[in-house]
Amino acid sequence: MSAPVRLNKQGQILGRKGLETRSRLMDAARRLLRTQSPFELTAVGIAGEACISPATFYMYFDDTRDILYALSEVAGEDMARVHAIFDEPWSRDSVEQHAATVIDALNEVWDRHRPVLRYRNLEATRGDPRFVSLRMNTFLPFIDRFAKRILSINPAVPGVRKRADAYAEASILHGAMEHMAATDREVMAAGLGVKRVNANIARIVALTVCRAAIPAEPAVPATENSPLAAAGPEAPERPPRKRTARGAKARKAAGGRAAKPPVESSATLPKTA
Repeated sequence: MSAPVRLNKQGQILGRKGLETRSRLMDAARRLLRTQSPFELTAVGIAGEACISPATFYMYFDDTRDILYALSEVAGEDMARVHAIFDEPWSRDSVEQHAATVIDALNEVWDRHRPVLRYRNLEATRGDPRFVSLRMNTFLPFIDRFAKRILSINPAVPGVRKRADAYAEASILHGAMEHMAATDREVMAAGLGVKRVNANIARIVALTVCRAAIPAEPAVPATENSPLAAAGPEAPERPPRKRTARGAKARKAAGGRAAKPPVESSATLPKTA
């Protein structure tokens, strides 16, 4: 939750009128974002849309980037409604239903703030520290709550499943949800359709969360009576001898020579008269 703004850019305390003027400028920027890219916004254009002088704009915001940051903060605060769904108890039978509720709530936030959230994510990806922090402030609570729901149904098992696995699953599933939520509704309608995609994301969440943790098969040690023990240690296979031209010539010569008869010794010769 972002801290409320109490001062303008000149360090003056914002009263009711000042807060209303700042809010008018932000509303004007939102209206312009329906037809303009965030990169097309100008201070003069926003001030004109709000029927306020351009000089007044700079009393509340440094530039268009500053007002987009303020709009991103508001969008992040709306995400608290999504987080609240994870605070409810989940069971194996209700995972898909709760997942569908999360997806619908996430889509509603994106429908209200799509241009701003896209800009926030783009600047965070580019490495702007302010927008990185802003995105993490909404990303981390989502992942943390989601992982805890996963662990409540599919807990960690020593040697089989770690807590980090649940957080990895939550991060991957959140990425899929956010990517589809960021897509324009018209684009979704031209493809598979919003309902079909969302229903299948909810099904994938349920399959991931409810799958049983399957331990790896342990190695079976050989016993005295087992066939492995009776066979003894397997001798290493001798690599085939490399045939060379010299060896081939020697084999050819050996094959062409006739075998010599054994030489009889004088002790075995018959005696003559």
